[in-house]
Amino acid sequence: MAIFSIARSSIARLAFLQALALAITMVAILSGVYLATARLLATESDQLIMLEAQSLKADFHDHDPDTFISAIADRAEDPWVRGAVYELRGPRGDFLAGNVVILPDLVVQHDGWVEFEVALTHGDETAARQIRAQILDLGDGFKLLVGHDVQDRQAFRAVMLRSIGWAVGAALLFGLFAGWWLGRRIARAARAISNNAAHITEGTLSERLPLTGSGDEIDGLVSRFNELLTRIESLTSTMRTVLDSTAHDLRGHLNRIRGAAQAAQHIAGEPAMRVACDTVLLEIDRLGTTLQGLLRIALAESGTAPLEEVDLSRLVAEIVEFYQPAAESHALTISIEPQLTVRGHRQLLTQAFANLLDNAIKYAPNAPIIVQLIGTDSEAIVTVADAGPGIPAEQRQLATQRFGRLPGSSGLPGSGLGLSLVAAVARLHHAALEMSDAAPGLKITLSIPRITTQAINSKR
Repeated sequence: MAIFSIARSSIARLAFLQALALAITMVAILSGVYLATARLLATESDQLIMLEAQSLKADFHDHDPDTFISAIADRAEDPWVRGAVYELRGPRGDFLAGNVVILPDLVVQHDGWVEFEVALTHGDETAARQIRAQILDLGDGFKLLVGHDVQDRQAFRAVMLRSIGWAVGAALLFGLFAGWWLGRRIARAARAISNNAAHITEGTLSERLPLTGSGDEIDGLVSRFNELLTRIESLTSTMRTVLDSTAHDLRGHLNRIRGAAQAAQHIAGEPAMRVACDTVLLEIDRLGTTLQGLLRIALAESGTAPLEEVDLSRLVAEIVEFYQPAAESHALTISIEPQLTVRGHRQLLTQAFANLLDNAIKYAPNAPIIVQLIGTDSEAIVTVADAGPGIPAEQRQLATQRFGRLPGSSGLPGSGLGLSLVAAVARLHHAALEMSDAAPGLKITLSIPRITTQAINSKR
């Protein structure tokens, strides 16, 4: 499986493409050199044969036949003329002189050129050699074969082909190595950027990617990414400061208004005035709850909330214990698996689970409620189920939107931010939020990636 994953990686594809491009380039260059060299050698050899053939033809016409036959015999037996081949035949086809006897068996091409293999003796060595020759009609029935050994050209062709093969193999290996090295370098930069992006989603904006100092495009990309991180950190810090200042000012105004309303409530004499003061206090409390909910949602969705190890089993048990007095009219069933740890934001997780239990108590009066926490190898799964009216499947998406109020719930308490906060907390913790039918009622499941006991012990 690891081999297949490597083969599908961008590094492997880049290495293969670079090796293939280098190999094709090497084949093209070496093939061009080979063809040009082979053509040059063949042309030079053919020109030498043609020049000698024309010279011998002129000698035939300038001398008597016996003198010409003697000259051919001398050339054929000359030890200094290595690789030359001659054969002279008379009008009756009889052999007159030369160092081969092969003319009658040859298939002559239309231009008088022939190629054949013959055993030649040089000193004490006899070997089969490839010959290229030209056959001349000297006139008066005489025919002359003039050729030369081209075995060296055959050897050159074989050496060049082997060299091309070795060069292509070396180019493939070098290209694979160079492409793999370059791909790994690019992949390291991409992996570092990906890891930093993951840290950003977890709220860590202070980390920066290291520069190699090479000044190339990868360093330029890393530098731009670091500038982007700096800008995001600055904007996030500014936004958080403005949000905290605004929330602080709003809370101050609300507290002062509430104080004034409470003071008016104590001095109000008429029942209508007291009712008005009670209404003002109730709306101020609702406004404060809404403001607090919006701030928590903003914190969860900003991705900058610091995460830590959280004992989810203990946290859920504490929330259930806190809400037990309010759930006295409900048949509350609790099942909490111990020692389930997650990486999360304690305050936001507490508020999210509190919202789930509060909704079950509020929207399913006197109905049984089930709170369950179980663990798998990779997740901690919290389930809150009630036997109330539930939420129709087509309206569940609306329930997780800000200020999303379902039809028929206008008279019930709440600001429409409870499940919206749960959804934002789920996104912050890379958790899966699922709403389903409890038949009857609503079942909400939150599956959070957990930290195993082995991972915790290794960190310690």
